Amino acid sequence: MVWADRSYRVSGDTTIERVEHAFDVKLESTDPDDDFETIGGLIAHEMGHVPKRGEHHVMAGLDFAVLHTKGGAVKWFKVSPAPHASV
Repeated sequence: MVWADRSYRVSGDTTIERVEHAFDVKLESTDPDDDFETIGGLIAHEMGHVPKRGEHHVMAGLDFAVLHTKGGAVKWFKVSPAPHASV
């Protein structure tokens, strides 16, 4: 889903590779020994906790806003260009 402000609704179980391709970015963990499959897992790791609705995390010029969580995992993010970032 695309919103008028150039943001997208992205499922937390979307692969990191798919997000990288869709937004033309490279998403990497701050710990090179970590290996994550999903965007939800990567963002939760980078934040240091399971994010709650309304929390944001900026990575690779993108703002990941948590829209919905369930069972200790992020179900949906709103992903948009971070302020002052060119993506």
